[in-house]
Amino acid sequence: MAVKVEVFSGSPPCPGCLEIMKLSQVIADEYGEEIELIKYVGEDGLRKFEEYDLFCVPAVVINGMIKIEGVVPSQATFLNALREGGLCLKRSK
Repeated sequence: MAVKVEVFSGSPPCPGCLEIMKLSQVIADEYGEEIELIKYVGEDGLRKFEEYDLFCVPAVVINGMIKIEGVVPSQATFLNALREGGLCLKRSK
């Protein structure tokens, strides 16, 4: 079963939102079908934003758990959040 990753951004996206959307896409491309990536920009994700009771963007929710909010994480931090969410990480080459 894929790990569900929901990324929330403002509209227009701030530099931090652009960076986290880019980072999430790079990681999703690397893990393929192991990650279900959903990106919400502005009002497109407002209902879900309120449902999760988020306070600010950028934000990342993994399998229904808020893992990142208001900051742009390093790739290592993002991967650790995914690991906590159930993703089996690949070994570094």
